Amino acid sequence: MKKTSSLLIIGQDMHIMNPALFQSLENRDRSILAQMARKQVKAGVHALDLNLGPAKKSNQRFPWVVETIQKTVNVPLFISSRVLAQPETLNQLQKTATINSVTADPETLAADMEKAKKYSARLVVLLVRPGLTPFSVDERLQVAGEVLETASRINFPFMDLYLDPLFHIHPDPVTWQLSRGLPDIDSVLETIRMLPQLAGENINTLVALSSASQFLPPAERTGLHRRLLPLLAAAGLNAVILNAHDSRLMKIALNPLPGMKNTAPVPQANPELDAATLSW
Repeated sequence: MKKTSSLLIIGQDMHIMNPALFQSLENRDRSILAQMARKQVKAGVHALDLNLGPAKKSNQRFPWVVETIQKTVNVPLFISSRVLAQPETLNQLQKTATINSVTADPETLAADMEKAKKYSARLVVLLVRPGLTPFSVDERLQVAGEVLETASRINFPFMDLYLDPLFHIHPDPVTWQLSRGLPDIDSVLETIRMLPQLAGENINTLVALSSASQFLPPAERTGLHRRLLPLLAAAGLNAVILNAHDSRLMKIALNPLPGMKNTAPVPQANPELDAATLSW
Protein backbone atom coordinates (compact mmCIF):
# COMPACT_ATOMS: atom_id res chain seq x y z
CA MET A 1 0.00 0.00 0.00
CA LYS A 2 1.44 3.38 -0.99
CA LYS A 3 2.00 6.03 1.62
CA THR A 4 0.38 9.39 1.00
CA SER A 5 1.32 13.02 1.59
CA SER A 6 -1.14 15.67 2.74
CA LEU A 7 0.74 18.86 1.92
CA LEU A 8 -1.61 21.81 1.66
CA ILE A 9 -0.37 24.20 -1.05
CA ILE A 10 -1.10 27.91 -0.50
CA GLY A 11 -0.51 30.53 -3.18
CA GLN A 12 1.46 33.58 -2.11
CA ASP A 13 0.49 36.11 -4.80
CA MET A 14 -2.05 38.16 -2.90
CA HIS A 15 0.42 40.16 -0.84
CA ILE A 16 0.48 43.94 -0.74
CA MET A 17 4.10 43.84 -1.97
CA ASN A 18 2.89 42.35 -5.25
CA PRO A 19 2.39 45.30 -7.66
CA ALA A 20 -0.56 43.54 -9.30
CA LEU A 21 -2.45 43.33 -6.01
CA PHE A 22 -1.55 46.90 -5.13
CA GLN A 23 -2.85 48.09 -8.49
CA SER A 24 -6.07 46.15 -8.03
CA LEU A 25 -6.66 47.71 -4.63
CA GLU A 26 -5.82 51.24 -5.67
CA ASN A 27 -8.06 51.10 -8.76
CA ARG A 28 -10.77 48.97 -7.15
CA ASP A 29 -10.29 46.63 -10.09
CA ARG A 30 -12.06 43.33 -9.55
CA SER A 31 -10.78 41.88 -12.83
CA ILE A 32 -7.12 41.98 -11.73
CA LEU A 33 -7.97 40.40 -8.39
CA ALA A 34 -10.06 37.69 -10.02
CA GLN A 35 -7.33 36.96 -12.54
CA MET A 36 -4.75 36.55 -9.78
CA ALA A 37 -7.00 34.07 -7.98
CA ARG A 38 -7.75 32.05 -11.12
CA LYS A 39 -4.10 31.82 -12.15
CA GLN A 40 -3.04 30.37 -8.82
CA VAL A 41 -5.88 27.89 -8.63
CA LYS A 42 -5.20 26.73 -12.18
CA ALA A 43 -1.56 26.23 -11.20
CA GLY A 44 -2.74 23.78 -8.54
CA VAL A 45 -2.94 25.55 -5.19
CA HIS A 46 -5.45 24.42 -2.57
CA ALA A 47 -5.76 27.79 -0.78
CA LEU A 48 -4.79 31.45 -1.16
CA ASP A 49 -2.83 33.63 1.22
CA LEU A 50 -4.18 37.18 1.54
CA ASN A 51 -2.19 40.02 3.11
CA LEU A 52 -3.36 43.56 2.41
CA GLY A 53 -0.68 45.18 4.55
CA PRO A 54 -0.75 47.29 7.71
CA ALA A 55 -2.30 50.46 6.26
CA LYS A 56 -5.47 51.58 8.02
CA LYS A 57 -7.47 51.54 4.80
CA SER A 58 -6.70 47.84 4.42
CA ASN A 59 -9.43 47.12 6.96
CA GLN A 60 -11.94 48.79 4.66
CA ARG A 61 -10.78 46.68 1.70
CA PHE A 62 -11.10 43.25 3.29
CA PRO A 63 -14.84 42.73 2.63
CA TRP A 64 -14.57 43.78 -1.02
CA VAL A 65 -11.48 41.63 -1.64
CA VAL A 66 -12.95 38.58 0.10
CA GLU A 67 -16.21 38.91 -1.82
CA THR A 68 -14.37 39.15 -5.14
CA ILE A 69 -12.24 36.08 -4.44
CA GLN A 70 -15.19 34.01 -3.22
CA LYS A 71 -17.13 34.80 -6.38
CA THR A 72 -14.16 33.76 -8.52
CA VAL A 73 -12.75 30.58 -6.99
CA ASN A 74 -13.83 28.05 -4.42
CA VAL A 75 -10.77 27.74 -2.17
CA PRO A 76 -10.21 28.69 1.48
CA LEU A 77 -8.25 31.78 2.46
CA PHE A 78 -5.30 32.27 4.76
CA ILE A 79 -5.89 35.87 5.76
CA SER A 80 -3.68 38.28 7.72
CA SER A 81 -4.33 38.68 11.44
CA ARG A 82 -5.69 42.21 11.00
CA VAL A 83 -8.98 40.47 10.24
CA LEU A 84 -9.29 39.61 13.94
CA ALA A 85 -10.54 43.16 14.41
CA GLN A 86 -13.20 42.68 11.72
CA PRO A 87 -15.91 40.24 12.80
CA GLU A 88 -18.01 41.08 9.74
CA THR A 89 -15.25 39.80 7.47
CA LEU A 90 -14.79 36.66 9.53
CA ASN A 91 -18.52 36.03 9.21
CA GLN A 92 -18.23 36.63 5.47
CA LEU A 93 -15.60 33.90 5.23
CA GLN A 94 -18.22 31.31 6.15
CA LYS A 95 -16.05 29.42 8.65
CA THR A 96 -13.38 28.65 6.05
CA ALA A 97 -10.72 31.15 7.14
CA THR A 98 -7.28 30.52 8.57
CA ILE A 99 -5.79 33.55 10.28
CA ASN A 100 -2.15 34.00 9.27
CA SER A 101 -0.60 34.81 11.66
CA VAL A 102 -0.12 35.82 15.30
CA THR A 103 2.88 35.51 17.58
CA ALA A 104 3.11 33.39 20.71
CA ASP A 105 3.00 36.52 22.90
CA PRO A 106 1.50 35.32 26.22
CA GLU A 107 -0.15 38.74 26.66
CA THR A 108 -2.27 38.41 23.51
CA LEU A 109 -2.31 34.78 22.36
CA ALA A 110 -5.26 33.60 24.45
CA ALA A 111 -7.41 36.50 23.24
CA ASP A 112 -6.42 35.81 19.63
CA MET A 113 -7.38 32.17 20.04
CA GLU A 114 -10.73 33.10 21.60
CA LYS A 115 -11.57 35.34 18.65
CA ALA A 116 -10.55 32.70 16.12
CA LYS A 117 -12.58 30.06 17.95
CA LYS A 118 -15.65 32.31 18.05
CA TYR A 119 -15.68 32.45 14.24
CA SER A 120 -14.58 28.82 13.70
CA ALA A 121 -11.35 30.02 12.11
CA ARG A 122 -8.05 28.21 12.15
CA LEU A 123 -5.00 30.06 13.46
CA VAL A 124 -1.33 30.16 12.42
CA VAL A 125 0.96 30.89 15.37
CA LEU A 126 4.56 31.93 14.80
CA LEU A 127 6.98 30.26 17.21
CA VAL A 128 8.36 33.55 18.47
CA ARG A 129 7.42 35.76 21.40
CA PRO A 130 8.71 38.90 23.13
CA GLY A 131 12.05 38.10 24.70
CA LEU A 132 12.68 34.95 22.68
CA THR A 133 13.48 34.57 19.00
CA PRO A 134 14.26 30.85 18.87
CA PHE A 135 17.29 29.56 16.98
CA SER A 136 17.61 26.06 18.47
CA VAL A 137 15.19 23.15 18.36
CA ASP A 138 14.78 23.29 22.15
CA GLU A 139 13.87 26.98 22.05
CA ARG A 140 11.31 26.42 19.31
CA LEU A 141 9.80 23.49 21.20
CA GLN A 142 9.69 25.61 24.35
CA VAL A 143 7.58 28.24 22.59
CA ALA A 144 5.47 25.54 20.94
CA GLY A 145 4.79 24.04 24.37
CA GLU A 146 3.60 27.43 25.62
CA VAL A 147 1.27 27.75 22.63
CA LEU A 148 -0.21 24.30 23.17
CA GLU A 149 -0.64 24.97 26.89
CA THR A 150 -2.60 28.13 26.09
CA ALA A 151 -4.71 26.26 23.54
CA SER A 152 -5.50 23.55 26.10
CA ARG A 153 -6.44 26.11 28.74
CA ILE A 154 -9.05 27.81 26.55
CA ASN A 155 -10.12 24.63 24.71
CA PHE A 156 -8.85 25.76 21.33
CA PRO A 157 -8.66 22.58 19.22
CA PHE A 158 -5.13 21.53 18.34
CA MET A 159 -6.45 20.46 14.93
CA ASP A 160 -7.28 24.13 14.21
CA LEU A 161 -3.72 25.29 14.87
CA TYR A 162 -0.82 25.68 12.48
CA LEU A 163 2.59 26.28 14.05
CA ASP A 164 5.19 28.12 11.97
CA PRO A 165 8.73 27.38 13.25
CA LEU A 166 10.12 30.30 11.25
CA PHE A 167 13.46 30.41 9.48
CA HIS A 168 16.08 32.61 11.15
CA ILE A 169 19.54 33.87 10.30
CA HIS A 170 22.00 34.13 13.19
CA PRO A 171 22.88 37.82 13.52
CA ASP A 172 26.56 37.46 14.39
CA PRO A 173 28.91 38.26 11.46
CA VAL A 174 30.87 35.00 11.61
CA THR A 175 27.78 32.78 11.43
CA TRP A 176 26.32 35.01 8.74
CA GLN A 177 29.43 34.62 6.61
CA LEU A 178 29.61 30.86 7.14
CA SER A 179 25.94 30.36 6.32
CA ARG A 180 26.15 32.49 3.14
CA GLY A 181 22.64 33.78 3.76
CA LEU A 182 21.07 30.40 4.46
CA PRO A 183 18.76 30.15 7.49
CA ASP A 184 18.78 27.50 10.22
CA ILE A 185 17.19 24.83 8.04
CA ASP A 186 18.24 21.83 10.14
CA SER A 187 16.67 23.32 13.25
CA VAL A 188 13.38 23.94 11.47
CA LEU A 189 13.30 20.40 10.06
CA GLU A 190 13.99 18.83 13.45
CA THR A 191 11.34 21.01 15.11
CA ILE A 192 8.74 19.81 12.61
CA ARG A 193 9.75 16.21 13.31
CA MET A 194 9.60 16.65 17.09
CA LEU A 195 6.30 18.52 17.46
CA PRO A 196 4.06 15.40 17.44
CA GLN A 197 6.12 13.99 20.30
CA LEU A 198 5.73 17.22 22.25
CA ALA A 199 1.95 17.29 21.81
CA GLY A 200 1.26 13.57 21.93
CA GLU A 201 -0.63 13.94 18.66
CA ASN A 202 -0.15 15.35 15.18
CA ILE A 203 0.26 19.12 15.10
CA ASN A 204 -0.16 21.06 11.87
CA THR A 205 2.92 22.94 10.70
CA LEU A 206 3.27 25.63 8.07
CA VAL A 207 6.15 27.54 6.48
CA ALA A 208 6.44 30.23 3.83
CA LEU A 209 9.20 29.17 1.45
CA SER A 210 10.09 32.77 0.61
CA SER A 211 11.08 33.39 4.23
CA ALA A 212 13.84 30.77 3.91
CA SER A 213 15.51 32.61 1.02
CA GLN A 214 15.00 36.27 1.83
CA PHE A 215 18.73 36.91 2.37
CA LEU A 216 19.89 35.08 -0.73
CA PRO A 217 20.61 36.66 -4.12
CA PRO A 218 17.46 36.60 -6.29
CA ALA A 219 19.01 34.12 -8.73
CA GLU A 220 19.47 31.54 -5.95
CA ARG A 221 16.06 31.72 -4.29
CA THR A 222 14.07 29.48 -6.61
CA GLY A 223 16.67 26.71 -6.49
CA LEU A 224 16.61 26.70 -2.70
CA HIS A 225 12.82 26.44 -2.64
CA ARG A 226 12.90 23.41 -4.94
CA ARG A 227 15.57 21.65 -2.86
CA LEU A 228 14.05 22.55 0.49
CA LEU A 229 10.43 21.54 -0.05
CA PRO A 230 11.02 17.74 -0.24
CA LEU A 231 13.06 17.96 2.99
CA LEU A 232 10.23 19.80 4.72
CA ALA A 233 7.66 17.31 3.44
CA ALA A 234 9.78 14.39 4.62
CA ALA A 235 10.00 15.98 8.07
CA GLY A 236 6.21 16.07 8.23
CA LEU A 237 5.28 19.58 7.06
CA ASN A 238 1.53 20.03 6.56
CA ALA A 239 1.20 23.32 4.67
CA VAL A 240 3.41 25.55 2.53
CA ILE A 241 3.02 29.06 1.14
CA LEU A 242 4.79 29.31 -2.20
CA ASN A 243 5.01 30.84 -5.67
CA ALA A 244 2.46 28.88 -7.70
CA HIS A 245 3.90 30.18 -10.99
CA ASP A 246 7.12 28.20 -10.61
CA SER A 247 5.94 25.11 -12.49
CA ARG A 248 8.86 22.94 -11.32
CA LEU A 249 8.20 23.89 -7.71
CA MET A 250 4.50 23.13 -8.08
CA LYS A 251 5.33 19.73 -9.54
CA ILE A 252 7.37 19.02 -6.42
CA ALA A 253 4.65 20.36 -4.12
CA LEU A 254 1.98 18.17 -5.69
CA ASN A 255 4.18 15.09 -5.20
CA PRO A 256 6.85 16.11 -2.68
CA LEU A 257 8.18 12.63 -1.91
CA PRO A 258 8.93 9.80 -4.36
CA GLY A 259 6.20 7.21 -4.32
CA MET A 260 3.85 9.35 -2.25
CA LYS A 261 0.68 10.88 -3.65
CA ASN A 262 -0.48 14.22 -2.26
CA THR A 263 -3.92 13.66 -0.72
CA ALA A 264 -4.61 17.17 0.54
CA PRO A 265 -8.21 18.08 -0.38
CA VAL A 266 -8.46 20.20 -3.51
CA PRO A 267 -11.59 22.41 -3.35
CA GLN A 268 -13.52 22.97 -6.54
CA ALA A 269 -12.69 26.08 -8.52
CA ASN A 270 -13.22 27.58 -11.93
CA PRO A 271 -9.78 28.62 -13.24
CA GLU A 272 -9.64 30.12 -16.72
CA LEU A 273 -6.30 31.78 -17.27
CA ASP A 274 -2.76 30.57 -17.88
CA ALA A 275 -0.23 31.01 -15.10
CA ALA A 276 2.32 33.76 -15.50
CA THR A 277 5.72 34.26 -13.93
CA LEU A 278 5.56 36.14 -10.63
CA SER A 279 7.60 39.32 -10.89
CA TRP A 280 7.59 40.83 -7.44
